[in-house]
Amino acid sequence: MTTMWNLSPISNYSPARDFTPIPRRGVNVAEFLVQTASRLPSHPAVVDDRSNTTWTWQELREKVQFAAQALKSKGVQRRDTVMLLSTNTAHMIQYFWGIIWAGGVVAPPNAKMSYREIEDLTRRTAPRVIVAHPDFRETVERLVDNKLVTTVIWLGEASDEELTPSAPEGVMGDDPMWYFFTSGSTGAPKMAVFTHAHAGSVLMNHYCDLFPTEDHNGRSLIIAPLSHGAGIHMLAQVFTGAASVIYPGDSLDGELVWECIDKYRITNAFTVPTILNKIARAYPESRGPSDHSMKYVIYAGAPMLAHDQQHALNRLGKCLVQYFGLGEVTGSITALRPEEHGGIPEDAAGIGTCGRPRTSIQISIRSDDGDRLAPYEHGEVCVAGPTVCAGYLNDDKANAEAFKDGWFHTGDIGYVDERGYLFLTGRKSDMYISGGSNVYPREIEELLTAHPSVSNSAVIGIPDEKWGEKGVAVIETDRVGDLNELEHELRAYLKANLAAYKVPKVFKPTVQLPLTAYGKVARKELKQALTEDIDIDVATVRVGK
Repeated sequence: MTTMWNLSPISNYSPARDFTPIPRRGVNVAEFLVQTASRLPSHPAVVDDRSNTTWTWQELREKVQFAAQALKSKGVQRRDTVMLLSTNTAHMIQYFWGIIWAGGVVAPPNAKMSYREIEDLTRRTAPRVIVAHPDFRETVERLVDNKLVTTVIWLGEASDEELTPSAPEGVMGDDPMWYFFTSGSTGAPKMAVFTHAHAGSVLMNHYCDLFPTEDHNGRSLIIAPLSHGAGIHMLAQVFTGAASVIYPGDSLDGELVWECIDKYRITNAFTVPTILNKIARAYPESRGPSDHSMKYVIYAGAPMLAHDQQHALNRLGKCLVQYFGLGEVTGSITALRPEEHGGIPEDAAGIGTCGRPRTSIQISIRSDDGDRLAPYEHGEVCVAGPTVCAGYLNDDKANAEAFKDGWFHTGDIGYVDERGYLFLTGRKSDMYISGGSNVYPREIEELLTAHPSVSNSAVIGIPDEKWGEKGVAVIETDRVGDLNELEHELRAYLKANLAAYKVPKVFKPTVQLPLTAYGKVARKELKQALTEDIDIDVATVRVGK
């Protein structure tokens, strides 16, 4: 018997040495919706104040059935792509489930993307139908004019009553269900393929690890775009029976968030660190950590700086749940549960842990040569388990780079301690070499942002004749006055805590760092602006345009 992925050979004595699993029918993820609607027909499932819409689980099931039939009447068949272009609305949730019900593949670009980005994703996914909110009529009409799509369904404009409902489409477990677009912070988004089998594991993983005591009496606040991690969070509520309450604002307003939390007695929410920071700062000073209804405030998408985490913990109490993961694993790598927040010491660089492996997940820290490293040794974080996606759509090069020896290679650098807690120290793609030494920006950013005059920071390596690459620290600060004095303070502060070669050569203040559509620092655009020495405030860098 031949071996693969460094596994031991199959025993010649095993009666299963030549066993091949029998192909099995998969479970359409929409079946979970059917089960919940049968169990909790009269309980609220979706609340959308902006459209004065409240649907029970039974009403949601009926709406989803109608949506699926509408898609089928437009020619959608098993594995057909359906692009879903919308901000968060009740009807977006209806068609999100409806596409899955019909056996199609959901392709939801972030609504903040530019036309150029959406056009690129349309060419690559070849949608049979595009389902769109009327607010995006101009974008959709351009796609139609350019013959990239021919059939359009406008959210909220289709009649349900003329359609005949049907059961969820039969699928195989390996049938794609969702094209999950990576954030594209360092390049064009890749399309991770999630099958019905993968998605089922992801949703169960979310339930087990992120809100294990939640039930139908709960309420889940949708703040982040459903096109990204919030979509998974919304789908996973079928296991809790909790209603999904859509945040009514056009932009994030911390006070409005707390109005929603108090009005609906919100018990769980999915956020990213930038949003969590704003929510924590907006929490009324007159209220204590236990004076709210939140059981699980879940945050992911980017590492959270240790001092920001501590501030949120002090204000909101033991309700924080951190998880780490990329789009390719929908975050299902590690989790730091409420009881663990504040109890795991930071490392020497001030970096806090992002938790331990999630249910059914294995983590391995690997060297550049592929060797497994011991605790506290730094290397690339590699992952295996049923929540890892099936690969990138039609991208052999990216698949070869990311999926090696049976492991998904995340591109994140870190280490585990003796208890299995993971500490992230940087991204391989963010690393730069200055004077022959490798520099990982995150530990510098952690220290910078802990300084009282700095609210956020990004350290970028750009080409330099003397050093090969030099570090440029872009810092958010509201400090006015002598910026030379601030730079002197920061240099002295970093030199006291870091090796000299890690201290950035240039410091550049800004009012606000540019962010991607997913709330991460737009490092690619920032690096380009700094490399080209564009004489503009980096806060004005346009992302995705």
